[in-house]
Amino acid sequence: MKDILVVDRFDDMRLIMSEKHNRILRLVMEKEMSISDIARSLDMNPGSVHYYLKDLEKHGLARQVREEIKGGVVKKFYRSAARRIVLEPPDFSARDAARSTLMPDHMERLIRAIEYLGYHLPPENREDAVDLLARYDARMKGLMIGLQDSGLGDMESDGLILYSAFNIVLGVKAKGDPELNRLNGEFEKLFLRCE
Repeated sequence: MKDILVVDRFDDMRLIMSEKHNRILRLVMEKEMSISDIARSLDMNPGSVHYYLKDLEKHGLARQVREEIKGGVVKKFYRSAARRIVLEPPDFSARDAARSTLMPDHMERLIRAIEYLGYHLPPENREDAVDLLARYDARMKGLMIGLQDSGLGDMESDGLILYSAFNIVLGVKAKGDPELNRLNGEFEKLFLRCE
């Protein structure tokens, strides 16, 4: 187990700031635990714990450390990848980071999610919408980097507090940002509000 793991990928940070992932990660930072141990500690369904652990494992934040077989039942034990996890602002100008968040599958899923939340994208607007969402994504990431550079992460270690503070201030900054206001106007022309 490493002493420190530096996390600089946006997707990994987002996972850490998710309440359920964060609670599980904190438990397995303290000691190795089985899925059933974690489920009892957090009063969660073991199936849900397994799902969240697999996410953490896929992102390299936790790993299975051993198995025990008792009475024909396999009990898997997990531990975090490091004793301490440090968030480092990601370099969104890097080609790999941009490519990983703007893959066609990502855009299609994003558009489906936006439609699920009450907006319809006419097929003839799809190409313009993909361009708009890429510009919107880049602008929001720029604002988020500014917040992450504030040093709040050094002062506050609770991921849920960080996530909430960043979201509140990001919303305020976004509201007063002229570029985002232009992008919002474009959004309203491309996506139709469903009532």
